Amino acid sequence: MEKRSSEIEILAISRDGEEKKKDAVIHEETVVVRIDEEVHEFHCLPTNLEEMILGNLKSKGIDTSLSAITKIADNEFNVDLSHLERLTKNPQRCDSDKKLTRKEVFNSVEMLGENSFLFKKTGCAHVIGICGDGKGIFVEDTSRHCAIDKAIGLAIRNGIDLSNGFLVASCRQTVSTIKKVIFCGIPIVISIAAPTDLAVKEADEHGITLIGFANSKRFNIYSHGWRIKI
Repeated sequence: MEKRSSEIEILAISRDGEEKKKDAVIHEETVVVRIDEEVHEFHCLPTNLEEMILGNLKSKGIDTSLSAITKIADNEFNVDLSHLERLTKNPQRCDSDKKLTRKEVFNSVEMLGENSFLFKKTGCAHVIGICGDGKGIFVEDTSRHCAIDKAIGLAIRNGIDLSNGFLVASCRQTVSTIKKVIFCGIPIVISIAAPTDLAVKEADEHGITLIGFANSKRFNIYSHGWRIKI
């Protein structure tokens, strides 16, 4: 099993003094991916790396498969896209009629918390879930972008129809995270954190329902609230 955390000795300082103690820190490695002779580096947990690459490509509008991804060394991969006649680069407006009830939004936040194992252990992990077709995929990582990519890749591998699902996240929503959702056609994003104004604008323009500050009791809808049955 891949290493996910390490135990180190720290010096804890408080108003009452200092104390040497053991503490858990999350594990992070550098992953190198070569795509059409371009070299890309990812800094993340060394887990579900092929799915991360698949999800990263999908989140840029490039539809391919795991068979195009070859591991050439530890944490080093090559991606062959020569079989693709055309790479789609333009994001499309989401026309999914997927809807959620208020209770389903609250339940998704609870599921996010239940799957925050590394965050509870280290305080240093983003948690992303993609749910749909009666399935739920949850991923933790040091990088929110890598966590989103891994969740997308795992959802594709598990046959989840992204256009009929939703994404739930522990991290803030910025234009970079929303663009990933737009390229994947995921209609609903639920975050326990805040969105930026540009994220709201992108979500609104591309037909994405964006929810922020969600917890077990309340949430804010920033765009396309018609998908939430209050």
